[in-house]
Amino acid sequence: MAENDLIRTGIRGLDAILLGGIPRSNVIVVQGVTGSGKTLLGTEFIYRGIVEAKEPGLIIVFEANPGKLIRDAAAFGWNLEELQAQGKLHIIFTSPEVFNQELLRADSLLLETVKEMGARRIFVDGINLLGRLLGRKSETGYRELLHQLIESLDRENLTAMFSFETGTSPEALAPLEMTDFLVDTVIQLGREGVGRRTHRSLEILKSRGQDFDSGKHTLRITGGHGLEVFRRVQAPLRPSANQPTSSNMRSVIGVDAVDTLIGGGIFDGSTTMVVGVSGVGKTVLSTQMLREGSLRQKTRGLYISLDEHPAQVIRNAQTLGLNLQEQVADGTIKIMFESPQEIEIDAHYAHIIELIEKHDIQRMVIDGMTSYSSAIKEVDVYRDFFHAIVAYSKQRLMTTFFNYENPEFLGISSYMPDFPLSSIVDNLILLSLVEINNSLHRCITVVKSRGSKHSFDTREYVIGQGGITLLPLEQSVVATVSLQDYSSLLSRAPTRFTVPKRTIGSLALQDAR
Repeated sequence: MAENDLIRTGIRGLDAILLGGIPRSNVIVVQGVTGSGKTLLGTEFIYRGIVEAKEPGLIIVFEANPGKLIRDAAAFGWNLEELQAQGKLHIIFTSPEVFNQELLRADSLLLETVKEMGARRIFVDGINLLGRLLGRKSETGYRELLHQLIESLDRENLTAMFSFETGTSPEALAPLEMTDFLVDTVIQLGREGVGRRTHRSLEILKSRGQDFDSGKHTLRITGGHGLEVFRRVQAPLRPSANQPTSSNMRSVIGVDAVDTLIGGGIFDGSTTMVVGVSGVGKTVLSTQMLREGSLRQKTRGLYISLDEHPAQVIRNAQTLGLNLQEQVADGTIKIMFESPQEIEIDAHYAHIIELIEKHDIQRMVIDGMTSYSSAIKEVDVYRDFFHAIVAYSKQRLMTTFFNYENPEFLGISSYMPDFPLSSIVDNLILLSLVEINNSLHRCITVVKSRGSKHSFDTREYVIGQGGITLLPLEQSVVATVSLQDYSSLLSRAPTRFTVPKRTIGSLALQDAR
């Protein structure tokens, strides 16, 4: 559908799900239980139409006190009283019976008001209350009444929105089904408990004359702003002809310890999973990678964490001589922190995308994928979020690193035992702790790197000023013992060769390896 045939609701996020807006003159019903946000959505639809699209509107209320409606709207920054004084808005408080009579009259005062003010939008709050007439009329009568209302609004070229409070009784279901059949667009609002909190959702059940993003999307009501809809992360990305999904260009990571083992660089737009136990240096590697990318390649970076506040991330980096504050101050690196306690994954994902596009992010680190699993809990939703981030990263050719904390302290039997998603990424880097004699040592192994000729050697590294640095092969681990004297370094119990390597020939040394 052509863009000029659509009108924007003005509700943040909703028009994107509707792929631009709603066809002009469509009749929309917003249905849901008490407290799901129906009246608020309809009121904002009228308000945004007036102030953003220059389309005057009417609000018809049967039960809500107009004074309270104006008061409640003011809490979101909407001055309905002023719009009424300017003649751009008309709030009509009436009864279903009087409203019905108005529709039947040839000289309808309601339709006369529409013409006088040049109204383009109308919101009828509580269309289900017309069902009161069913006590005296048949269901056929209700259907005719609703049909007559829709025809009257269509003649005036009005884009109409009705609210319908849903119920479970047969008396409530019959008019709902009839309404859903007759209108053009059906929007379902949900409100359900998740643990001890409330989750709101919005789903478009149908919308004649257009395509839209299906499924349940997250809905938020924010004081001082209004409603905001967040596209569900499971919804597939719509392809764009201008956005490739792969590249033949390689870039160095900027961390010598990784670049040495991974073959000199990784493809632009590739995704990398860094797996390791707590304290092994995943966050240090991430900070170093973002900072070096900013300094050497002039790439903008984004660091996302559910575990550490930005001030703590900056402080910890500073202790290693990594002046992250400098990049944060000049805007080349952004740090996003959100508490995992009541995270709504659709809203969280939308915030990430907003930051990426607003600041043209080219490198991103999500530090703490394990924290996501604890916050989200549902395996399917966790996987959907991960898949969505990977797909979006590839579409933008954005280099992305994920840090996953493996629960196994010494050695590993599975890269991601709780949520096996390591096969999705392009590169897999393992950071491990190796116990030799009476001390622990940090080791790094590149397990896979698609399209690259990488090293499979396990190398020891240290964390100090400047971040992560590989130890030279000839440098001993403790006293005179080196890693080359051991096999099975990634196991729980590395095994030392019985014959020291310095006493065997070069051929035997090659076999031992």
